[in-house]
Amino acid sequence: MRPGSPAFLVLALLPATLGLLGLWRYSASLDARAAALQAEAVQLRAGLAAEGHSDHAGVLTTNQSLLTEETAALRGLTAAAERLGEAPLVRERAASPFRLIDFERERAAAAAELGERAAAASVRLDASAFGTLADETESGASARRRWAQLALAREVASRAIAARVTTYEALPVPAVREIRVQRDTPLLAEEILFTARVSGPGARVQEFVELLALGAAPGDAPLLLEHVVLRKDGVAQPDLASATVVVAALLAPEAPVSP
Repeated sequence: MRPGSPAFLVLALLPATLGLLGLWRYSASLDARAAALQAEAVQLRAGLAAEGHSDHAGVLTTNQSLLTEETAALRGLTAAAERLGEAPLVRERAASPFRLIDFERERAAAAAELGERAAAASVRLDASAFGTLADETESGASARRRWAQLALAREVASRAIAARVTTYEALPVPAVREIRVQRDTPLLAEEILFTARVSGPGARVQEFVELLALGAAPGDAPLLLEHVVLRKDGVAQPDLASATVVVAALLAPEAPVSP
């Protein structure tokens, strides 16, 4: 075959032609993939926009800052809620074997003390304020929890008196929820729930809710409000209101004693 013949030229150019064809097909495949990715990006942006989000860098930075602030605030509230375990009633009493007579004496003493303070502040403190904690069970299996419930009941009633509401009552039954990652995993904390209802002038009722959330005095730990229902008592007395609150506090497990 002569070098200048047409057949020679075809054979010489065939590899290059096949290579160019392969590159063209590869390029077409890349273009199709790029188009598919672009379509997915458009769909994702539309989904974000529909949910009120944005993929703009500035918006993402702002959202990250807000999330960081909210996380810090939540950790602060959790730390404050866990201070229930440091209350003197819990720390000192739970260190000794549980005796029902000791618990009942402390409950009666709290009712008497808070009753006197309530009378001085013109607050009608219902017997249920501490009556909901009455329990004749002698078992010490939940001793620390019971002392924590008494400490929380004192705190909620104290803040109602500080707000000078007209009436205060506790609603049965104090509840406890165990917090675990999964059912069979170790206990992370016990969530102590306490429900109370107050009534009085709207400003006093509002102050009670604020004192629960912010503290009655400098250094007071805020309490977690799981549920709040505010009601006006009627058209005839528009200034009167009532509030039903569910207060939550966390009781972390007792630290194991080192051998």
